[in-house]
Amino acid sequence: MKILSLISFFVLCCVLTSRSQNINNSKTDTLTVPYTYWWQSGGPFIGLCGDPYSLVFTGTVTKINKPETPVTLNGDSSIVLYTPQFCIIEINDIKIKNNPKEAYENSIDKNSMIEKYFKSDCFYSLRLNEGDKVIVFVYSYENEYSIPSNSILKIDNFDDPIVLSIEAYIKNNQDPLSIKADTRIWSKYGLDNALKQIIDCRLSVKNEK
Repeated sequence: MKILSLISFFVLCCVLTSRSQNINNSKTDTLTVPYTYWWQSGGPFIGLCGDPYSLVFTGTVTKINKPETPVTLNGDSSIVLYTPQFCIIEINDIKIKNNPKEAYENSIDKNSMIEKYFKSDCFYSLRLNEGDKVIVFVYSYENEYSIPSNSILKIDNFDDPIVLSIEAYIKNNQDPLSIKADTRIWSKYGLDNALKQIIDCRLSVKNEK
């Protein structure tokens, strides 16, 4: 049974990856990014020492669709993988933009982003409303853009303290030590421990050198 589940999971991941490649290569003013719902964590601080961003931007939620039919494993309604819910965000300001194929090469290129809107089906349970201002964190998966759970955070305004914290983090090549004094402001989102984790990891790496 475990082997069959792993095979089903692998097939589903391949299908979603193929779908993301078809979507992201289309000519449009809207960047559509698939939801990597199977990632265990999301948000601005993921990975042991902090995974590199592929895209971070602020924007305004302009449209929220109704939830769609839940995606299940092999049609088994008792095993719901996720519930798709599309939403569109008007992009306000790009903080960092890397080609996903070069995400690990620190190739910052804000000017090549021509899309004005962001669209994804990851909005179920995020409790967002049309008109809300947000900051969005996008990563790279299989050489394409992807967005894990809880990677869209509501902000009060585009100069929100967490926006300023992320700007400093990006400016310092995503060195968490540059924002170690910001754990308090991240506690509002329950992300203070996630930040502390990558700070501890970075300190550990430095001590080993």
